Amino acid sequence: MTNNYRDAITVVLHHPQRQINIASSVRAIKNMGLRQLRLVAPREYAPDLIEQVAHRSQDVVDAIQVYDTLAEALRDMTWVVGTTARVRDTPLPPQDIRVAVPAIINQASSGHQVALLFGPEDNGLQQAELDQCHQFITIATDPSYASLNLAQAVLLVCYEIHMAVPPIRDSKRIVYPPAAAERIEEFLQTLEQALRQIDFFKSPSAPAKMRSLRSLTHRAQPNGREIMLLQAICREAMKFIAALQK
Repeated sequence: MTNNYRDAITVVLHHPQRQINIASSVRAIKNMGLRQLRLVAPREYAPDLIEQVAHRSQDVVDAIQVYDTLAEALRDMTWVVGTTARVRDTPLPPQDIRVAVPAIINQASSGHQVALLFGPEDNGLQQAELDQCHQFITIATDPSYASLNLAQAVLLVCYEIHMAVPPIRDSKRIVYPPAAAERIEEFLQTLEQALRQIDFFKSPSAPAKMRSLRSLTHRAQPNGREIMLLQAICREAMKFIAALQK
């Protein structure tokens, strides 16, 4: 799976009341690799002030769309995910975001335009808004204080989506294959020679100590380049010691 699914996910804030939460949501969206934000009738909204909270996020700010009604904001969405902290009369019970994320990504990867819908800071999404949703999610919190700050909720949902798909590896990064057993044996032999040269083994426990070093090497799973580097260090150390002993 590629990261193209991100282009199909839009965060929608319904009646956000505070500028700081909009700015913090922009930062969360940018942090987690999403790109699109829609606002429905925000009470406070000053795009030029968002940079104070969400640094270097002008691309997200420039793409923000503002609507008068939720119906307009959702008009081209084909899968709407509603967030709620309370159990309401919904067709399906809300799922924890971590459980729900695979289905959300699957919808976004299958051609759906997915909206992540968040309600206002004071009361969250009401029944009329939840009725427009295809899926319902919640974020696990202490039941005695379940209400999250709006921007925190946006960050947590976007984070779970971000973490659900492995990042695309940089194609320019060189990946070295694991060290072959033969190379590891050669290194361990060289290491033992170097340790004997400095009189490291001061008792008959050399086999046990080498066994521990062998186990350590295997757990580390060095690649071919790393094992060659370790072996070169041992050889240079032996040359240095031999020169001192002359």
